[in-house]
This record gives sequence, structure tokens and C-alpha cells, in this order.
Amino acid sequence: MKTLNQLICLFVVAIASTTWAQDAKPKPAVKIVKETKIFKLDDSRDVRENAGMHSMRLSPDGKTLLYMQQIPQANKQTRRGYRLLTRDIKTGKDAVMPGAPSGSDDFLVAYISMRPFDAAGKNLVIPVGVGQDNEPVQIGKGQMQLGSYNLATGKHKKLDLTAPVVFPSYDAAGKNLIVFAMFTRDGRPDMPSSKIVISAVDKIKFKQISVVGMPRSPCPAGDLLPVLLPPNRQDPNVGRKAGFVLYDTKADKQLLMLPIQSGNKLDDYNPQWTADGRYLYYVDSENDAGPDGRMRRKSITRIWDRKKAVEHAILEGVIPVGPAPDKSAMILKPEDGGCKIHNPATAKTTPLLSSETRIINADGRFLLYVKTLKDGSKSVYRAEIK
Repeated sequence: MKTLNQLICLFVVAIASTTWAQDAKPKPAVKIVKETKIFKLDDSRDVRENAGMHSMRLSPDGKTLLYMQQIPQANKQTRRGYRLLTRDIKTGKDAVMPGAPSGSDDFLVAYISMRPFDAAGKNLVIPVGVGQDNEPVQIGKGQMQLGSYNLATGKHKKLDLTAPVVFPSYDAAGKNLIVFAMFTRDGRPDMPSSKIVISAVDKIKFKQISVVGMPRSPCPAGDLLPVLLPPNRQDPNVGRKAGFVLYDTKADKQLLMLPIQSGNKLDDYNPQWTADGRYLYYVDSENDAGPDGRMRRKSITRIWDRKKAVEHAILEGVIPVGPAPDKSAMILKPEDGGCKIHNPATAKTTPLLSSETRIINADGRFLLYVKTLKDGSKSVYRAEIK
């Protein structure tokens, strides 16, 4: 994501490699059920960056879809923008989220990839662009305000936090808000003045924690937060490279630094935890010699075992999508399409969707994907894993 790469300079450390196990035969008990068509995928809703991964998300109860839509230029003086919408899957009704549209689709995809819904799927925490409805807010150059949105009533509540970039999420339990407020100087990120703040949902009172960086997916176990750190030339362990750390937000301390290399994909693809919070899957890169002998960068997926505090494995040719119904398994997207369930303990995979489908998101029993129909059109579907 070019926009986020410009906001936070990404680059860091290294480690080793492992092998990718052969697919296991599909288990009779694992099948796709209750497939529901949500809408036809027109150009305004088709995010092509990263094949649309994490550009849409279902609420935890599977009843509401959060997605983004491109809107045309209002006039020659304005740029095209992107707005957030929700769709009630049962009624097919859409609701446009409040505020001015965003000037960056990258930013909204990064936001959607976090935890925008509360645990019950009743409320959203949202970044609200400050400005006119037809004037997109350019990342780092305008203003955003933190807000909450009740899906049942359609009411929006302003929360007391405003910054050039407001990047919010619930924690995994839905009891706390985690917000990265990034400030700028002369249109560029000013990390010394930026901050991560946390507040209980039932009583909003933000408290700043000591680490500053881009929050990634909160861990389902405890108060652990992966954070992508900006370069720090004052720290000999980081220097001109970025860091990737696991942070205890309750104790306000860094637990450990996770292995990454320069050219990592931590802003393109949000790291994903298994449902039990033991394994963290995240996309990195490593040097690889091509047929001509020249070194090139190739994407890999690292698996970190939180319980043992070691790197468990490295996979090639796949991207983590989201947790599987099995609490210690992950849904992966192979390069050739479709998706599979991966068991890190056995290194076995079970096919789920064929290569003709394009997975967008997964969370527990729910899948969100795109299918190409016989007439060449594409539609978005929700289904469940049984």
C-alpha cells in the first residue's frame, strides 16, 4: 500500500525457512454451507489492490457487511474519494457512514482489516473525515475525528479525539478501543507527536501507552498488540529499519521483537491470529536467487508461536486471511486463488474454496468471497464453514 508506506517507513530484521506440506484430503465434516449472494461487484466496489483482500468485513454475527465504495469527482477541483458503507445482508439496505470521504483506499482497507465492529456486531468504531461531503480528506493533510456508529439506530456519536490520521480498532474482546492518532508536520508524519491511546468502551477516557507505531491485529489472548515501529536511528537495534514488536498494552511494555526483513508486507497484509491467540501469521519477504542468479525479493508468511516464543514455521505462496473455526488453525489464500485451512501443529492443509473464487475475508465460521458467474459478472458472497 503506497499511501501507508509513505506514512510509516517500513524495514527490519531476519530469520530462517521451512517447507509447505501437501494438501490433506478434504474432511467430510468441512464444507461450505448457507451461501448467500450479497451484491454484484461493480467497478466502484471492486478493490484491485492485493486482490481486494480485507477490503470488506462481516460483523461477528455475520449479519452486516462493512465495505468501501469509490465515488466520482464532484468537480474538476476535487479528487475522487472513497466512502464507508454498511449493508444489512437480510434486507439489502445500505447505510453511508458519516463524514467526508477518504482520499485513500489504502487507508480504508487497513482500517477494515482491523476490528471495526464490537464483539456483538452492534456498533462500529470509525474514522470520520472532517470536511465537506464531496471533498475527500487527503491522508495526513486534513483532519479526522474518532466516532462510533450504532447499526440499529443509525446514530453517530463523536468521540473526543481528532488528528490528521485516526486509525481505530476494538481489541479482540470488544471491551477496549485502540487508536493510533498520527500527527503531521509540513504534510509529513511526525512520529514524536503521534501516539497510541487506549480506552475502555463503557467509559471513554483515553490513556496513552509508551510505544508509537502502527497497530496491527490485536491478540485474542490477553492485552497483546503487534505494533509496526517506524525507523529509529537513536536505537542501535532498529536504526534505519523498522521494527515489529509484540506489546503488552496493560503492562505498557514491549515483550519481544518479532523477526522481519526490509521489504516486508506488514502494511499491505494485516497479520492474523488463530482464534486461541497462540499463532500469529504475518507476511514478510526474503532474498531469493532467480534463474539468472540475480537476487530478488519474494513474499513469505511467517508463523510465530506465542506460547513458546519462537518462530514456528515459514510458508511460501500463501497469504493469511483470518482465523478458522478450529481455534488453532488459519485460513490461507494460495497464490493461484481459492482458500485452505492450515493446521500449524501438523502442517496439513484442507481445501475450502476452489481457485475460481477470490477470498476477501474470513473470521471463524464466516467466509466472504467473490465468484465469477457464467455471464462473466462477479458477485460477493457470504458463507459458513461447517
